Amino acid sequence: MSYDYLFKVIAVGDGAVGKTSITLRFSTGTFRDSYIMTIGVDFAVKAIEVQTREGKKKVKLQIWDTGGQERFSYVRPLYYKGAMGGIVVYDVTQPESFDNIPKWFNEVKSNRGGIPLLLIGNKVDLPDRKVSAEQGASVAKKYGVRYFEASAKTGESIDRLFEELSKEMVDYAKRIEKEG
Repeated sequence: MSYDYLFKVIAVGDGAVGKTSITLRFSTGTFRDSYIMTIGVDFAVKAIEVQTREGKKKVKLQIWDTGGQERFSYVRPLYYKGAMGGIVVYDVTQPESFDNIPKWFNEVKSNRGGIPLLLIGNKVDLPDRKVSAEQGASVAKKYGVRYFEASAKTGESIDRLFEELSKEMVDYAKRIEKEG
């Protein structure tokens, strides 16, 4: 499939928040109950069509799923190079992953500036939720980004969040082009 845009997208957040599950659900439509921890980085590719201000555009996404453990902090910034957008993911059942959101926004900003980002509260299908939707929305507002609640297991919001991020990246790319 030919495409109008090719974007590198980074998925960041603490280990075990569901970055790999989100990436695989989006790229292959599948979910597994257990995953091997991402060592360094993994990536998936998928092309989608989105409705933009200029009409329908074909967007090819390369989603780079980064290892969230602290021991990978030295290598992660290498994978941020060239990223045009990203998702910051936390687990709604793990308050510590929510508390670490500022670290992830700061890491991306210090390496990629003001690229479009979304905040994703993952695992909303689980019964033992500890972080409310209102808390997630409040943090997203603080960082000036959109907030999505998602479940990689059920597929809830997965396609939509990547479609919305793609639209934001198209707008971002056009702004960069204009600024020269």
